[in-house]
Amino acid sequence: MNKIKISLLALALFTAAVGCKKKIENVSEVVTASYPDITVIGAQFVSIPVGGTFTDAGSSANDTVTGETSLQPISVTNDIDPTTPGFYTVQYKYKNKYGYTNTATRFVLVTDISDTVDYAGLYLRSTNSAPMNVTKVATGLYRTDNVGGVPLPSSFAITAYFGQINDSTLVVPAQPTAAGELYCVNSKVIPSASDTLITWAVRNASFGTAQRTFSHQ
Repeated sequence: MNKIKISLLALALFTAAVGCKKKIENVSEVVTASYPDITVIGAQFVSIPVGGTFTDAGSSANDTVTGETSLQPISVTNDIDPTTPGFYTVQYKYKNKYGYTNTATRFVLVTDISDTVDYAGLYLRSTNSAPMNVTKVATGLYRTDNVGGVPLPSSFAITAYFGQINDSTLVVPAQPTAAGELYCVNSKVIPSASDTLITWAVRNASFGTAQRTFSHQ
């Protein structure tokens, strides 16, 4: 009987010792925050005629930090109404394996302006004669290299895109620029055989809110 008691006591002590050694390990992974690098395939700013069809060239993405290549978008959305002139967007959203997301945008101008209309050329701002070059990109769609009409040289000579949606109305949509997001209000073109004018008020933290007018040279 004593031997049995001793054996049971030894077993109990062994079990207790094993139980004391048991532990729970919480393992966590420290990751570097990174975001998918998205490429909008083709032109980021495009135009289609009213009633036309938009064909999306798509996008691609990778993440050099996580080593992920050929990521697939988790969503592609657009608000394009081909029956109504204006600027619309296509949004491409991606997510990496750690859940960090990023979004890129394509801008689509719907316009009923004739392709023969062309307001490209050199413009001078009325208040300071600062130059602004306007380049025609597509039907009704233009790019300017100095949207604020600042004296050159200057780091605030910002490139921006704008579109013409009727005979007098221009649209400068909210867009990413070297100065951050920028858009314009009260944007118009005043055609003239001798002195076409472009006018708008820039909305961006780096610029004042005054109306800016440019005269074609």
